[in-house]
Amino acid sequence: MAESAGLLIRPESLFHILALPDLVVLDSRGEQDYQRGHIVGAVHLSPSALERDIILDNGETVSNMLSTPEDSTRVLRRAGINADSRVVVYDAGGGCSAARLFWALEALGVSRVQLLDGGYDGWRDEIGIVTREEPAPTLGTVVARIDDRRVADFSEVLTGIGQGSKSLCNTLSADDFAGGAIPTSVNVPYYRTYTGGRYPVLQTAEALRELFLGVGGTLEREMVFYCRIGYFAAQCYFAARVAGFQRVSLYDGSMQDWVQRGGRLLPSGRGA
Repeated sequence: MAESAGLLIRPESLFHILALPDLVVLDSRGEQDYQRGHIVGAVHLSPSALERDIILDNGETVSNMLSTPEDSTRVLRRAGINADSRVVVYDAGGGCSAARLFWALEALGVSRVQLLDGGYDGWRDEIGIVTREEPAPTLGTVVARIDDRRVADFSEVLTGIGQGSKSLCNTLSADDFAGGAIPTSVNVPYYRTYTGGRYPVLQTAEALRELFLGVGGTLEREMVFYCRIGYFAAQCYFAARVAGFQRVSLYDGSMQDWVQRGGRLLPSGRGA
């Protein structure tokens, strides 16, 4: 598909800018996959490096929460990211780890982030130039700051349900959605954002806009995406951004956080 809104980049376009001094390419796949081969100059950075576990006042633990700005700053600097860096993230293609990393970077205030359409499989198929050599990035200067527009928490979701001020989007499969969801939610399975082929690529911006509008999304009301822990939700978050929706966020901790804090789940999210 055509590159959209500057958030999505095709392999050929990435190939032509690999030598830019302000470019940082991040490989979000597993470390062993990275070591077997990766895009030239890519630094390995798992989304889990920007996550933490938190213990609630009731003693319950919520995992996969966004890390603190202080810890995130150290991680991002080790990856060579500066305040003005242009960052491109990728996974194998068709996964959600690149989208999760994209969301985490935006949530931490990194402003110039793109995702490689088709991922590593698309790059290898279309460009074919890979390496096992691991770069040694210069320590970056970025300072992470939470962008509240991109992160929703329990109290915001609860208030949104009561006031009808937010569109809650469950990104699990239809069967999982039917089994239990946060009240008032609609269902947008994350895999509907892809199109098939030799490797999955993102649907067109027009098709994605139709997908989200079809379940009640609007440009005026914030859409909050969630799943079980926040990875499938990140894929829909990214797709909505590409589709032109600006008021989008991800519920940090997702259903895990909701349940651990005493929130209830209803079949297909019915009622309030």
